[in-house]
Amino acid sequence: MFKPATKSNLKIRLALSGSAGAGKTYSALAIASDISQKIAVIDTERGSASRYADLFQFDVCELDSHHPAKYIEAIKSAEAAGYEVIVIDSLSHAWYAELELAGTNRGGGTSFDGWKNVRPLERKLLDAIVSSRCHIIATMRSKTEWDTTQRDSNGKMKPTKIGTAPIQTSGIEYEFDIAGELSAEHILYISKSRCPELQDTSWLKPGLELAQALKNWMSTAPVTQSGAPTVAAVHPQDLRVKQIRTLLDYPVDLVKEWLSFQDAKFPSQLEPHIVDELIKTMCLAWAADKIDHPNHAENSFKKHVSSAISPEFEELAAIKQWMQHIQSANVQNVPVHSA
Repeated sequence: MFKPATKSNLKIRLALSGSAGAGKTYSALAIASDISQKIAVIDTERGSASRYADLFQFDVCELDSHHPAKYIEAIKSAEAAGYEVIVIDSLSHAWYAELELAGTNRGGGTSFDGWKNVRPLERKLLDAIVSSRCHIIATMRSKTEWDTTQRDSNGKMKPTKIGTAPIQTSGIEYEFDIAGELSAEHILYISKSRCPELQDTSWLKPGLELAQALKNWMSTAPVTQSGAPTVAAVHPQDLRVKQIRTLLDYPVDLVKEWLSFQDAKFPSQLEPHIVDELIKTMCLAWAADKIDHPNHAENSFKKHVSSAISPEFEELAAIKQWMQHIQSANVQNVPVHSA
């Protein structure tokens, strides 16, 4: 009756939510393209995905009706046609349709009689997503709010657009293996994950690196002597660069370009001292418009980062403290090299 569990048939269930402009569609396509070239997009955003047709290869079905049954029909059609990844962009429109079917407006109001008929439709759609033979990447809109507590380098208020809860049924994230929120700066924060390596991580302009982590997780895990499966881990050098790149908000495309000059695709393919140079390059690029003289920036980095790292003081913490030192000096108009 029972047999050892494996991940050989595991399919990704990934949810990406965010406010307008956060990069939900682009991120979904970037991740999907690094998983498979057989991609079907269910588009309810009036052709939003097709704007990226010159960057990614995919087929699209544009839904005029957002009834849950139409989503289910499109998912089944994609499966039958042999697609390997289905991008649903976006799942929020199904929620809008459900509200209308239940006799509830988008802002509130409740019709219990209406929901008795709509809940089964909602459940059928979620079941179609969970049980699909394809990988599913679904985007969802988030309610938009503004954070007015942030300040720029001059101490002036810097309003930042943030997304709150996804526009979908309550608890929708539990239907997915991995769920995350994209910020206005295109940073994906993983808030829920069945993959331990991804829990509470962040990814700037998610694409190849996140797709690789997902593929590692999907692969059949080797078995330990005790019979328990082990989880494929992200290489420490790859994780190191990712965390620092995200902290600095350094473009991933520039990292890829730097790696290509080293004939590598991942930092883990390089010697640690070469990766040190990549870290230094990213940090000095961050400081370029904050410190007048390049030599001052390099000296500051050496003093506050290179020389500060110790068994008790990790690299990431040293870089954070160095960034705060520079930002504080800028606000106070104190030259960094003498601060």
